[in-house]
Amino acid sequence: MSTALAPAPSRLTAVARVHAQNWQIAFLWPIGILAVIAGITWTVLALVPRGSAEVNTGGASFVFFFGLVLFAQSVNQFFPFVSGLGVTRWEFFRATAAVVGVHALLFGTLMIALSLVERTTDGFGVGMRLFSLTAPVAGSVVVEFLFFVTLIALANTLGVLAGAIYLRWRAVGLWATGLLLTVLLGVVVVVFTWQSWWVPVGSAIADSPRPVTMVLLPLALTAPAAPGVWAVLRRTTV
Repeated sequence: MSTALAPAPSRLTAVARVHAQNWQIAFLWPIGILAVIAGITWTVLALVPRGSAEVNTGGASFVFFFGLVLFAQSVNQFFPFVSGLGVTRWEFFRATAAVVGVHALLFGTLMIALSLVERTTDGFGVGMRLFSLTAPVAGSVVVEFLFFVTLIALANTLGVLAGAIYLRWRAVGLWATGLLLTVLLGVVVVVFTWQSWWVPVGSAIADSPRPVTMVLLPLALTAPAAPGVWAVLRRTTV
């Protein structure tokens, strides 16, 4: 008597549910940390005279780094487990990509909601700017929302890539990747400085439409990272 495999959608959903086992870490912890950061910032601003300090802590940016670490950990924890249950690499990749997107969408929604509340209440009554972008930077609420979603998705994807690299080559792979990125960044800095490209490139970015620099640019960086994840995973043994 043979056991038939579940239909592909059911298998993808099952793998996504494995990722959801970390829902407390994925959602409750970052929300709690955001609340602590906001509470400390609000308290400091409430204690000083209004207007004597302009604080834009950028503390909410930890959400991006949290997603990176979270998905690096998730790949290392769950890929060997589901592989032992007969899940293919392609199924794991697709399910993980879906979870990355949902996570980015949920936290993008949370960030834009907090941003709107912050602006509506004049910085929670103390002039605090923790979640919102300045109007000239964002251009519109829609662009700001898409910026949050795409940037979180980029961070999550880089986390998946880091986790896959660690699974494939362990610490040596991560160090080698870091070294390669450092060399590439150094080459870019040297070439830009040599050719005096900093000012024209900076001006071009500043003059570009906000959707291009704040939405399409993160997507352009995510585009090569996603195939990179698959290229590493398909050769990873557990």
